[in-house]
Amino acid sequence: PVFLWPDLLMSWGTVMMKRWLTLVVLGCAVLPVISSAGDVTVAVVNVVRLQTEAPQVAQVRERIKAEFLSREVKTSAQQEQINQLEQKLRRDRAEMSEAEAKSLQRDIRSRTLRLENAKEELESDRRLRLNEEMDHLRRVLSEVIAEVATAENLDIVLESGVTWASDRANITDKVLDRMREFNNAKN
Repeated sequence: PVFLWPDLLMSWGTVMMKRWLTLVVLGCAVLPVISSAGDVTVAVVNVVRLQTEAPQVAQVRERIKAEFLSREVKTSAQQEQINQLEQKLRRDRAEMSEAEAKSLQRDIRSRTLRLENAKEELESDRRLRLNEEMDHLRRVLSEVIAEVATAENLDIVLESGVTWASDRANITDKVLDRMREFNNAKN
């Protein structure tokens, strides 16, 4: 079974390469049709830039941060308790009996494991909430892109896989402006 992994990965890579090549060939076949239509207008939008520069992104991050602040404070307090116990163990080790030292070490280990679990759960919950909020924001971005495309009388808006686009064809700034207007209207 271990020796099958390279073959599996190689076949997966081959499948992905075939799919990519198929998309390139289809794209090349469709572009002449689009360009010969004459009145079809195509634009490009940089979704990565939108997802980083839209004011709603900062608001989502702040909302998530506030939502999980109390849990972060709690884990910080737990970490401080562990640090204090470790200091006590180092400082008072010579004065403790072997049983007391082992008991304190077990307590520290137990608290550390609980803290690590709490931190993992916190990060998992935070990622889940951030993904939920970003999914919602992506839907809003799609709606705004469609709104800008309609206002600009565009027929096609490409959002990924574009190597280069002229400034005239790039509507990212217009979408960002609309997202800012949308944000200001909400506030």
